[in-house]
Formats: sequence, structure tokens, C-alpha cells
Amino acid sequence: MDKVKIDLLKEQYDFGETPKKTRRFLLLKLFLVLVVSSAIIGFAFSFKLHSNSSYDTFSFFSSVAQLVLSDNRALDGEDDDRINFLLLGVGGAGHDGPELSDTIMFASFRPSTKEIGFLSIPRDLAVPIPGYDWRKINHANAFGEIEETGSGPELASQVVSELLDQEIHYHVKVNFDGFVELIDAIGGIEIYVERSFIDNQYPTDDYLVQTVYFEEGWQTMDGETALQFARSRHGSNGEGSDFARAARQQKVLLAAKEKMLSTSTLLNPNKIKKLLDTVSGNLNTNLAFMDVIQFTSYLPEINDQTISHQVLDSSVDSPLYATNLNGAYVLLPKNDDWTPVQQMAANIFHEESDVIDADAPDEPPGKYARIEIQNGTEISGFAFQSSQLLEREGYDVTQIGNAADRGYTHTVIYDLTNGTKADELAHLKTTLEGNVSMSAGAWIFSNDVVPTQLTITDEFAETQATDDTIDFLVILGENTANFVMR
Repeated sequence: MDKVKIDLLKEQYDFGETPKKTRRFLLLKLFLVLVVSSAIIGFAFSFKLHSNSSYDTFSFFSSVAQLVLSDNRALDGEDDDRINFLLLGVGGAGHDGPELSDTIMFASFRPSTKEIGFLSIPRDLAVPIPGYDWRKINHANAFGEIEETGSGPELASQVVSELLDQEIHYHVKVNFDGFVELIDAIGGIEIYVERSFIDNQYPTDDYLVQTVYFEEGWQTMDGETALQFARSRHGSNGEGSDFARAARQQKVLLAAKEKMLSTSTLLNPNKIKKLLDTVSGNLNTNLAFMDVIQFTSYLPEINDQTISHQVLDSSVDSPLYATNLNGAYVLLPKNDDWTPVQQMAANIFHEESDVIDADAPDEPPGKYARIEIQNGTEISGFAFQSSQLLEREGYDVTQIGNAADRGYTHTVIYDLTNGTKADELAHLKTTLEGNVSMSAGAWIFSNDVVPTQLTITDEFAETQATDDTIDFLVILGENTANFVMR
């Protein structure tokens, strides 16, 4: 620690005329407080911290003594240059299904290169859970908590470990309230929003929905806003996909890390106290105190250039597909083969494009064309599942609902762009295997799109649509359900 930092610490904590040896000891303790608090929070958002053998909140001063008297030890997995974590996000008390995992993320850290890889696991993935047969993977933590309070992450780790064929060394479980408190404790975070989007289906605490909006550019977010930014699942402008959500979570993680390791936090005693209070009340992990200390030395060298993301979803190139089992929407491995999923976990430090589709275009085929989807069948959830598919293709689904007529056997796509988005229309037609209806004037500009129906005007589509800003109105027919709902 250089002289300037020591002088600043002296001013903050008023050492007075303390003898030289005692002063050095106090400086050491203060330095440890700063480093430890930053490390704990920078790694795990917010939870109650406990050891492997006890659920008692740790005593900081006894842990400092342990640190001073102990030699450095390797983290589990460090000798193999790969440390694996399971990160769980749950609603917590006061939320619907408080122990169901809203977020499940497998993370790996490579000490030699300071690389971090994230693999987001969808909560609707159906897997075998010991003692419960095949269930959605987000139930694993809840089942563990039913069997014994605090053991949920252990059962979830066992399930994910077998699924990915990877040993899980450490687990961390987060609740929404703790995350909000943490961000507020450090005075908010700075996030760059890549593109504006709106989500009119964001859940509220009273089980309703609200509308949240984020504008492109740098934004200062408090805890609640940051939580909304990280959790939003139905954003417009291409932000409704799992990959977009994972990228936003990465931004939040990095912004929180930068803020907590800044001098404005490290040299502010009030912020340090708030951070320690937040950690002690909200962290649940099997990381021992000494493990956290050991991990601390790596934190400053981790940045967005060393972080890669992979996302399991039901896109065309994914090893998973979406289907319904006993009326429930689930994801399953194609050909009942988990090997491609395990390969993604094994190659987690590679960029997603390297692992899933090396020839993926820089821009999604939909190019954010605006779409309204109406369910023209009696199939429950059909419009929602179709919206998820199209959002992954880059389309901006602005509205979903039911059509006035529910007897459509074939999907119909109404072009309201006057033929100006022919490429997006052609891809939409192929994706949904739909019939195209357009005006005679639009057909002139439609290139290779051959309409099934030509009209004089777009009056019918315009009267059926509830959003007058859309490019295409899609009324779903039973033929599209054969592959969207499979």
C-alpha cells in the first residue's frame, strides 16, 4: 500500500498518536476489511455467508485471526486450472415460488489466464432430479430446501454436475432483495444500455405485471432498476432473448465489480459497513472465509475482455428443443443426447459463436422488424412460444394475443411495409412456414417473396392489428404448431 493510500486511511479512521507497531496492526485490519468485503460482494452479489459445517454468520475478527495464522491454500479446482461455480438466483421470501431458481448459471474461472465463462441454463430444462424423477431444473433448489433448510444449492449442484459432466466446486445463491440492497449500498452502478427497449410484462411483487423501459446510452441505476435490467425477459428491440438477458447480466456483474473496487467505495467507511451488513444477511454459499480471501487476489484482473457467455435455449442451432409434457412447457435434448450440452460446458471459455455456430451472421435475420402475433388456434401458449422463437431471430414482437377467429389451419403473415422489408418477410415466411398476404403494390418490391394472397389494400390487416406501428401481423395457424410446440 503506497503512502497516499495510507494517509487517506489515516484521515478516514483517525488513528491519532497510536504507537507505530499498533498503528501498523490497525492498518492491516482495515486493509483486510476493505479487501474482504469487496471480494465477497464482487463475487456473489449478496447472501448470508456460512461455512460448510455451520449456518452461523461468520465472525470477522476470528476469521482475521485465521487468515493471519494460516498459510495460503489452493481453491478447489485451482490445481486443475479450472474452478467451477453454480450461481443461483431466487425470489426469496415474499415472492411467488421463493425457492424456485429464477436464474441458473454455471460459471468457470481459469486462474492462469483470468478467464471467466458463463453458461446460462434455462429454468424450463427437464432433467432427472434424485428422488423426484424428471422435473424442471429450477425445482432442484426448492426440493433440497424442503428436505433440509439450506441444502437446496447442494442438490442443485449435484443435478447440474451430472447434467454437464463437470464437478461443481462452489455454489452461491442470491435473492432479489439482497441484490437490490447491495447496489443501493454502493450508491448505484453505471450501465451502458446498447439499445432502447421496453418490457410490458415485467412481474410485480403482487403477481401482476408492469412496464419497464430502458433508454440507449449511459444510465445510473439503483438496485431496483438494475434488477429490472438484469431480469427482463420480454423486452422489445431484440432484448427478449435469453442471450440478450445473459449479456445484460454480464454488464451488471462488471459494473458492480468496478464500483465496489473503486476508491470511492474502498475509502468510504460508511459504504464498507453497509456492504458488510448486506453480505452478512444475504449470502448463502459453501465458500469458506479463506476461499474468499484466496479468490480476492484475482478480482482486479478480471474484465469484460476475459468473460465469455454461452446460453442454452431452443434456437435452431441449440442442442435443445421445446415441447409440452403433460401440459407443461419444457426443454429437452435433441435425440435424447446430452453430449452437445456437455461439450458446451467443456468449452465454456470460448465465445458462443465459436461453440454453437461459427458462421452465424453479425446481424440477426429479423433485423428487429416489428411484429404483432395473434393466436388463430385453440392451442394454449402458442402465441407466447412463437414470440420467443421470433425474438431469438431478431424480430421485435410488440404484442401477442388471440385472433378474432380461432379456426386458422395455416399461418398467415400480413405485410404492412408496402414491400420495404422483403428480406425480413422472406425469413419470417420460412421460419413460420406461413402464407403471405400483401397488397398488389407491395408485391412489386418483394423480390423473391411469392404471396399466397394479393389484396388491393391492407385494410383487413390494419383493422385486425392492435398496434398501428407494426411491420407484420402474424395470425398463427395449426401448421406452425407442428414445430414451434414440438
